[in-house]
Order: sequence, then structure tokens, then C-alpha cells
Amino acid sequence: MIHDWFTSPLPISITLLCSITLLYILCHYYRDRFPFSILDIALNYIPVLTHEFGHVFFNRLSRGRTIDLVVVATPKKRRNTGQQGYAITQSKMQSSLVITTLGGYISPPLMLIIGILLQRYGLGALFIGLYLFIFLYFTLKTSRKGVPLLIILLLAWTITLGIQSENMSQYSLIYMFIYHLLLGTLLGEVLQSSYTIIKLTFSSLHPQWDGSSLSEITRLPTILFSTFWISINIVCLYYVVHLL
Repeated sequence: MIHDWFTSPLPISITLLCSITLLYILCHYYRDRFPFSILDIALNYIPVLTHEFGHVFFNRLSRGRTIDLVVVATPKKRRNTGQQGYAITQSKMQSSLVITTLGGYISPPLMLIIGILLQRYGLGALFIGLYLFIFLYFTLKTSRKGVPLLIILLLAWTITLGIQSENMSQYSLIYMFIYHLLLGTLLGEVLQSSYTIIKLTFSSLHPQWDGSSLSEITRLPTILFSTFWISINIVCLYYVVHLL
């Protein structure tokens, strides 16, 4: 029975998915006001971790080294640092640094497509398992272990509850909500990050960000990297609409 439940295709509710996505964007827009500042952190914890893990993953692929991986988890620290999260890595070659930077922005749309594809083939549990692995890796590498440990305990409790539950249909609602929360926040991040990339690229203040850093390293225009990232997001959105 448990095997059938884990391997059965998960129905995607467009209404629930879009509601979570709209809430994500709304909380990000009003993130300087309470209670949106708290909700923004709660909702974008997964997308920020996905982004920073993407930096780490591509850094490792290019033979780099990870020193620290952090998701800033309080409004005050986010205001003080101006960051939602960061990955401290070491790269032996310039090409590794470029790959590491590119990887962070590729990861959220990539994980969104993977999540939708896996649920279509009845392998949604594998997607949640993938995030459980990311959280375990994150907990091992981060210097701030409190929040990830609590989330891992929550996930472990949820899985244990599902295995022991005699009412699998009731537990399926929890599983369905968690899955929609992952997809909805990732979709919100893809939309929101596209707007942010455009805003940063054409800002008259010329702020320092990953695109401008890549431009300094490669001597290529920032708009080239912005176009690449936004193109990835557009392709992702096309497949999301097509697959749903």
C-alpha cells in the first residue's frame, strides 16, 4: 500500500500552485513590512537554499571547494547584510568561478522542471528525497545549523507519520501540500528573479551583483549573462505551462 502511494502520480492543483506562487511574490514585494517579512523568509527559504546549493554543486563539478553555505533566516540579518543567503567557495581556475556563479541562477528553474517531471511519472517522493539530501548536505556544510536541523526533524517526523499512519489518504494531503509548496515557491522565484535580473541589469546605479562580477571576470557585457539566465527562466516557464 505504501509502495503504491509513493509511486502513484501526484495530481497538481493549478489553483493551489498559483496561490502559493502569488503569495510568494506578494510577500517578497512587501518584505519590509510585518508580517510579510517573516512570511517572505519562510517561503523563500527553499528557493534561496536551491540557489546557493546550485553555486556549491557547480563549484564541486568544476573541482572547487565549499567552505560555508548559509541561508540568512531573520529579517534583521537580511537587512544588515543585504543578502538572503550566500555560499563561500574556492575555485582553482577562473572558469570554475564562472561556472559556480552561473550555476546558482540555473538551479531553481532546473529543480522546478525536475519536480514537475517526476510527479508526472509517479516519482514525486524522489523529488522530496532529493531535497532531503540537499538539506542534509546543507546541515553538514553550514556554520548555522539550527534552522536546517529543525527542518530535517520536521521532514523525518512527517515521513515517519506517513509510514505509521493507517489513513494514507489523510497523510496524502500533507504530502500534496509539501509538494505544491516546493513547486509554488520555486515558480515564484523563477518569476521574481527574472524581474530582479532585469532591474539590476538596467539600473543606472550599476549595483554590484553576480552579473556584474561575471562581467568583470570575463570582460563580457553583463547583459549577456542576464539574457542567458532569463532565457533559461523563459524555457522553464514554457515547459511548466506545457507539462501542467
